[in-house]
Amino acid sequence: MNTRLANFLSVVLHPLLMPTFLFLILFSLAPTVIGAESLGFLFKIGFIAFTFFYTFALPAYFIFLLKRWGIIGSIKLENLSDRRIPYFLTAAIYAIVGYIILSKNSVLFPCAYILWSISIVIFFVAIISLWWQISAHAAGIGGMIGALAGIMIQFGETALFIPLLCLILLAGVIISARLALNAHTSSQVGMGFLLGVISSLSSVYVFF
Repeated sequence: MNTRLANFLSVVLHPLLMPTFLFLILFSLAPTVIGAESLGFLFKIGFIAFTFFYTFALPAYFIFLLKRWGIIGSIKLENLSDRRIPYFLTAAIYAIVGYIILSKNSVLFPCAYILWSISIVIFFVAIISLWWQISAHAAGIGGMIGALAGIMIQFGETALFIPLLCLILLAGVIISARLALNAHTSSQVGMGFLLGVISSLSSVYVFF
């Protein structure tokens, strides 16, 4: 895989975009599981926009500010020392957003639990990043796979099978991209993927 393609894939499959992708899939194919079966189309679009803003745009903006203030060296978080504050900050934002969703609309409590489970994954990545450069990209796609697999098995949502299969294929693509960029070793992407899958699967069985 050439460097240009690997960089492109690293951007479009960025970990911060995973919650938006996950909710798009669940709202479209398994709305009952997340309490969205009775919600109108405009409300669903608004919720997806809300998710995108608070789980991607806001954390990305804070990372930009950290770079501008000289606290981190690069917005790409290529160095281990750059990853710690952004990851802990992002985990806190996700946890707070989950609380806001739960307090404002109790019908969507599964969405809050999903965000909390993602927050847990990010928190673990942040802890590990204190001394080892585990792959957040692999953890993010692994988290999506674990969440969809757990929901499909526990609730019999067979409509999620094709998206799950596509995500497994995408996991191989993004892991290959990270390795091609020399951003991580094979053990770092492997452990990131396992962390995401196991944490998400566990969260589905505990919260749901």
